[in-house]
Amino acid sequence: MATISQMLTAVEGLFASTAWTSNNIKAFPANYQGEIDSDEWIRVSVLPFSSELAYQDVIANGQIVCQIFVPAGAGMKRAYQIADLLKTLLDQEVISGYLQTTNSFITNIGIDPKDAGLYNIDYTVNFRSIN
Repeated sequence: MATISQMLTAVEGLFASTAWTSNNIKAFPANYQGEIDSDEWIRVSVLPFSSELAYQDVIANGQIVCQIFVPAGAGMKRAYQIADLLKTLLDQEVISGYLQTTNSFITNIGIDPKDAGLYNIDYTVNFRSIN
C-alpha cells in the first residue's frame, strides 16, 4: 500500500516514461501554471475519492482523469487516437505494484472556454489500491 502522494508520483511517472514520451504528446500535471506551447496535449489529475488509513498506508479508490486537448474544428479522430494511447498505457494495469486500474470511459467536454482553438475530451480510468 502507498500514501496518496506516492500514488500521484507513480501515475505522473508514467507520463515521463518512454512508453508515453515516444508519442510526442506533452502531459502536464493538474495544477501546472506555465506556458503550454503545443496544439495537442493532456492534463493529468489523480483523484482519490475514498480512502482509509491502514497502519500509515492508505487504501484508496479513485480516478485518473486525462483531459485531452486537440485543435478545434478538426474532428474527433485525433482526440480518440490519443485516448487509445492512454488506454494502452493505463487500462487494466498495475502501476508501481500498488495501484490497479480498472475500466475507463471518455467524456466529450467541447470547446475549451480558455482557448476556443482547442477541443477537450476527458479520458477517465478508475483505480483502487492493492496489497
